[in-house]
Amino acid sequence: MVGSQLIKALVFALGFLALIGCKRRGDCFEGECVCENGASCDFYCDAPPCHVDCRGDNPECDGECANGDCNCGPGSDCQFSCRSEPCHVDCEDSKCAGECGNGDCTCGRGTSCDVACKSGPCHVLCEGDNADCKGECANGSCSCGADSACDFRCTDANCSFQCGAGSSCTATCPGGTPGGQGCRFTECAAGTATVCPDGQTIVCGAECPT
Repeated sequence: MVGSQLIKALVFALGFLALIGCKRRGDCFEGECVCENGASCDFYCDAPPCHVDCRGDNPECDGECANGDCNCGPGSDCQFSCRSEPCHVDCEDSKCAGECGNGDCTCGRGTSCDVACKSGPCHVLCEGDNADCKGECANGSCSCGADSACDFRCTDANCSFQCGAGSSCTATCPGGTPGGQGCRFTECAAGTATVCPDGQTIVCGAECPT
């Protein structure tokens, strides 16, 4: 009898431990997808709106946004896609890859970001202390905070860029006119932005690509 109870207790404990690190694949509940602290999650969206909230310390948190917001909490590794616009991405002290659509993408201080634009307008804000912040803008602005390394790309030749103090910034405008309207730094703390020989890149506090 005692042996049977011990076996049941052991099975329950092992099942509980397995659930702690489980990878959940499922629908958003009434438009909300929540990945609790420390969990690994993989959400898909059946029908908009869908909002994804990775609370923090998530080793893997993937999800689809649709007419909503995707948030990546501190210490997390997130990947977000945009099923239907608008899609907004907000990353906080994390590693974050996301897709904006008719919205804003924010890369919080100390965060590593790689943000794509599904459809404009797309605005990218790297708040500062970002060692690696990549983003696509369209009909919008890309901003790089202080002491950061930012690499921006304008998808529609209708963008402006800002580069803060102590930062190195590169902006590429395929088909655009670097340094002219729709592809220029409105703020370059390092001094004057430089148009590169390739005819599609402009830099501030950074070297031209070779």
